[in-house]
Amino acid sequence: MSKKKKVCPYEQVTGKIDTIDTKLEKTRCEIESLVKRLEEDPDICPDVEDSEKALQEKLDKFMMEELFKHTNSIIGEA
Repeated sequence: MSKKKKVCPYEQVTGKIDTIDTKLEKTRCEIESLVKRLEEDPDICPDVEDSEKALQEKLDKFMMEELFKHTNSIIGEA
């Protein structure tokens, strides 16, 4: 009884290594970005800052839409 070995093509191995390298590089960049943000203002959590920005953008968009609705209704009445 002989044991069969699985063939592992060179391309598959190098592809996996490339994927790992890409993910490591992305993670390194994200860590550098977080460190930079924390050095700028360590009292503000980046997640809180991002959520506040997103909330403000949504509020701004909502207010602009309401303003346009109101303006269009006034123009329609004239």
